[in-house]
Amino acid sequence: MQRYELLRAQERLPARPFTDPERTLADAEVMGRMLQRLRREARSWPAGRTSVEILKYTRAGCRHWLVVPNAPALRIAQDVTVVGFFGDQRPGMDHSAIYQLEADVVARLGRYAPVGLLGYYNAEIAPAQHGNLVLFGTREVPRAWHSDRVHAKAAAIAPRHYCAVRLHRGTICGELTGAGRLVIQRTRYFDFEQQPAWQGLRQFE
Repeated sequence: MQRYELLRAQERLPARPFTDPERTLADAEVMGRMLQRLRREARSWPAGRTSVEILKYTRAGCRHWLVVPNAPALRIAQDVTVVGFFGDQRPGMDHSAIYQLEADVVARLGRYAPVGLLGYYNAEIAPAQHGNLVLFGTREVPRAWHSDRVHAKAAAIAPRHYCAVRLHRGTICGELTGAGRLVIQRTRYFDFEQQPAWQGLRQFE
């Protein structure tokens, strides 16, 4: 079993700048803006809305894709678990395979609403730069989410499409649609420039 290198809260690895603490802070700001957009959308939904899928493009052509399989559950959710995914894509590659797998994952989200999945939000920060925000109404990420065959396939091909990945885990205390702040508690790092991939884990105070 691959073991993680444990990093202190402010430790730096000069050979792996994608692990710098500032990169997590920058990701947290992006996730915070995504959360605010989600909250604005949720407050506008009519009371009878059961599910939501919103696909929008910015003036710069960047895509924002929000899927909520159970809108009533999201409205009343409290003390939410957050997962964030940020990857440095390999330049000059055709990434259509990873985008198709994302579409396949999204098509299966409804089956995970009963075990706690609240919403999935993919924001294109800049061309070919994406941030994913996944919300769960459970203290732990449901095992079924990790074991989903499409999700597992996307993880398996990630080394071909990304140089490095940051996978964040955090919480939003209080009501999801309230004013609670998104706080990242830990970040896992994957460096696919070497095989087997180097993996790191940083716990934040």
